[in-house]
Amino acid sequence: MPKKINIVSGGDSNYFELLKELYLSYKKLNLGNNYVFSILDGGLSDSDKQYFIAEGVKITDPGWPSNTAKLRSRNKNFLKVELAKAHLDSLFPDYDFLVWIDADAWFQNDKALKIMQTIINKNKLAIFAQASRTNTRDINYKKFFGNLFFIKNILYKHASKGRLDKEIQNSLIARPTLNAGVFALSSRSIHWARLRYWQEKLIRNYRLRIFTITQLALGIIIYHEKLSYEPLPVICNYMGAFRWSNKERVFTHIFAPYEPISIIHMAGQDKMRVDKNDTIQIVNEEDQPINKSLRYNNQ
Repeated sequence: MPKKINIVSGGDSNYFELLKELYLSYKKLNLGNNYVFSILDGGLSDSDKQYFIAEGVKITDPGWPSNTAKLRSRNKNFLKVELAKAHLDSLFPDYDFLVWIDADAWFQNDKALKIMQTIINKNKLAIFAQASRTNTRDINYKKFFGNLFFIKNILYKHASKGRLDKEIQNSLIARPTLNAGVFALSSRSIHWARLRYWQEKLIRNYRLRIFTITQLALGIIIYHEKLSYEPLPVICNYMGAFRWSNKERVFTHIFAPYEPISIIHMAGQDKMRVDKNDTIQIVNEEDQPINKSLRYNNQ
């Protein structure tokens, strides 16, 4: 019997159009009946919800994981969705595999899902570690004096800011960020319990921002506790730089062999997330600059 796979995203009414585009890109893949698409409600309007309900999409209010989380979030409901990433197995217990996709991402093809399934079949976390040919620097740093530098990679910076145990801080030195915008995991994996343990512990650490906590918890369970994972190829969570193929009518990796991107993630594209007609400068097959929107259905 095929494994049941739930692709989950979520957001508030500000992200409705992006969620709709993600859903439409998923729908266009024509995946088998073992796939479903679900949405976590972080402040959608009634009309937003009616659109998805009419499409047969399940909408779930994830609630707050704790009173402390609710208080610290100051009733910003969209943060419920960010924190719920660590609770997908309990929110959707009837599925074998769970795939999270941020609302500002969309599917160009299904290759990422096939790669994820290969990894999660082994009870490993499938996630993109932000270390690839698209990076201009491997480590963020700040010059201090002479040949002395402060290491500023995101995981270590947040662990240091939160004054976590030195052993944890040291395990995160120079480690690439595990980007929580796209990941997949078996519902029976031990990762969920450990992710929730660290999320709740970090929520009670008032030196840390709520939005950074789940990503830091992921870093801890992988780099410090050494739970199993395999990093996804960059095409599974691609944030730039972009190339457009006029011949194939698809976005591709910027470098040869110019592989088509599977999941386009508009992280950092604040203006474009609001205005689908906004464009950025990318290049075509001939390295010529062109202006293009990254939004789905705007190609």
